[in-house]
Amino acid sequence: IAKENEVIRQLKISIHQLEKNSESQAKRTLQEAEKQQKSDRRASEGKCAKLQQDLQQLRSQLTSAIAENREVELSLRKKKYKVETEIENWIQKYDADMGEKQTELEEIEAVYEEEKAQLAELKEKLSVFEVEYVQIMEERHQAQLKKEAEEKELARRNQAAAIIQAHWKGYQVRKAMKSKKKKKKKGKGKGASGKGKGKKGKK
Repeated sequence: IAKENEVIRQLKISIHQLEKNSESQAKRTLQEAEKQQKSDRRASEGKCAKLQQDLQQLRSQLTSAIAENREVELSLRKKKYKVETEIENWIQKYDADMGEKQTELEEIEAVYEEEKAQLAELKEKLSVFEVEYVQIMEERHQAQLKKEAEEKELARRNQAAAIIQAHWKGYQVRKAMKSKKKKKKKGKGKGASGKGKGKKGKK
């Protein structure tokens, strides 16, 4: 019984610890992922804003320089294209990073749901085990009560048998003593009558 109680106690501790660890790990991972996502977003937005600002400046310079120098215009167009390409690359990189983060979050949620299901299954098994344990304890209790009742009944019968035997022995002893007394009386009676007959014969 003590071993079964210890098993139940250890199972409850394991369930509680597993729930606590799973929830805290999932929350911590989600928080870290969200924090990293926000940081990446801010960095990307800052970079994009800077590039947009640079692009705007280049456009202004291009507009001013068109009338002055065709060669300068071509150079500025190249720079403009380069900046636009960088912006597009940054946007694509940001989208790819966000996609990876989203996939990672979905994987974490899937693991969390799986562990949650396992915990629910373990709780269900523990509930069944506890019900069986209560039934076993009740059966043992009833068996103990039955055993004690049988032992009391046996003791009562033994006591009654001992009393009957004692009375019977007493009766046998009294009967034997009465029988001995009767034999003694008969023996004395015969002796007295014999002596009387002897005296009459002598006369």
